Amino acid sequence: MSKSRLGNGVGSVYRLSGKRKNAWTARKTVGYKENGQPKYKYIGYYRTKAEAMCALMDYNKAPYSLDRESFQYIYDRFIQNYSEHHSQKSVGNLNIAWKHLEPLHEKSIAILSRRELQEFFDELQVTEQVKQKCRSVLRQLYDYAVRYDIIQPERVAILNYIDLSSNIAVRKLSRDRFSDDEISRIISIDDKMSRIVMFLIYTGLRAGEFCNLTEEDIDENMVMHVRRSKTEAGVREVPLSDKAIKLLPLPHFDSYDHMKYYYSEWRKKNGIDNNRTLHCTRYTTISLLVSAGVDDRIIKAIVGHKGTDVTSKVYTKITNEDKRKALNKI
Repeated sequence: MSKSRLGNGVGSVYRLSGKRKNAWTARKTVGYKENGQPKYKYIGYYRTKAEAMCALMDYNKAPYSLDRESFQYIYDRFIQNYSEHHSQKSVGNLNIAWKHLEPLHEKSIAILSRRELQEFFDELQVTEQVKQKCRSVLRQLYDYAVRYDIIQPERVAILNYIDLSSNIAVRKLSRDRFSDDEISRIISIDDKMSRIVMFLIYTGLRAGEFCNLTEEDIDENMVMHVRRSKTEAGVREVPLSDKAIKLLPLPHFDSYDHMKYYYSEWRKKNGIDNNRTLHCTRYTTISLLVSAGVDDRIIKAIVGHKGTDVTSKVYTKITNEDKRKALNKI
């Protein structure tokens, strides 16, 4: 490694080992470790020693924050610009992925190695689809950093060599119903998310179905029209019980990802069992209806499960009044 020592406090430039397109770097000492070794911040990477020296001199003439290389610094500026040209939903989706990238927030985009980035993704215990979203956010940050001369264009290529598959199994949460004590606790919290959770329990709605609802989907008779669902049987009418009506009006989430993120934060804040996913509300609805002795055909009609026998399909007409009476037993 070839190094050029300059005056005290000026910094240094040196040549990195190996064959590199931008083999020269400039750095400043920003403090010292407990063992007395210096801590460095890197200003950038350059093709020649002269370019590195000029960059160091320019920095010393008009210092800028070396924190501008951190992912957090770049993301703050990127998202500000992004939000001016994209919908709130798109911004929210980026913020959710950014939350998963938290271990990288304070790291430098200019010196993060491919190995470090690969180790991060190997240890990230989420689905491969979520990993793809995280990599997409990183790609946008790298492009942004290139545009504003924070890193060299070839640094973007680091993302092409990241393997998103992993031998680490994503822990699957057991899905179970909320206990009576948990339901009482959720009711006592009485905030935005607790009211939504109880509304899901009182109606049997899927979280995605809830996100798709509009004001017009609840008619003057307090019957909820589920027009979009993941299954054909899910398109149905659900009359609101007395308890569900008292929770109206409810806040709206424009996507399931938003709702899932805020639910996760709410669950942590209030010490709710980590195994209690949003889908557990449907298990709870079904369990409570079964415990109340409600006919299986009515339960299927409420939660949007497909009937398998001829009687439930053809000969039995289940009315909204039948459903409302059943839901009022919860």
